[in-house]
Amino acid sequence: MAKVLELAEKPEGEEFKQLIKVTLLGFAVVGLIAFTIATGLYYLMNFLGIATPS
Repeated sequence: MAKVLELAEKPEGEEFKQLIKVTLLGFAVVGLIAFTIATGLYYLMNFLGIATPS
């Protein structure tokens, strides 16, 4: 672990911006997938007549 920290470098400005963009894109994709699944399950449960939380 100490060797990894020793070799690690602080990212440059452009690299840092790219890391932020990729991270935010990942959050957005995961959020969209979760929203799609939750919405789909809500409508499926209503279609099947299963009680849904209010």
